[in-house]
Amino acid sequence: MPQSHPADERILEFFEANPPEYVPIVANRLGIHVRYAERRVETLVEQGLLEPVSNEVIYTTTEAGEQVVAGEATIGGGAAEITLDD
Repeated sequence: MPQSHPADERILEFFEANPPEYVPIVANRLGIHVRYAERRVETLVEQGLLEPVSNEVIYTTTEAGEQVVAGEATIGGGAAEITLDD
C-alpha cells in the first residue's frame, strides 16, 4: 500500500481550491520541486484522488480527493481503500 507523503494533502487542497491546474504551477505555489510534485500527483491519480482533465496534463480533485480535503477520508492505497471517518 502506498504511503502518504507530507505534501499529498497540500497538493489535494490546492487542486480543490484552484481546479484545474498545471503541476508546475502547483509546485511553485506550494514551494516544492516540480519533479517531486509530478511524482506525488501521479500517485494521487493512481489512488483515484486526482484525475487529468485534458491531454495537456491538467488535473483536478476527484470526489474521493474532495473527501480527503474535507476530512471525511484519509489517503490510503486507492479509492477503494479510502477509510471514511464516521
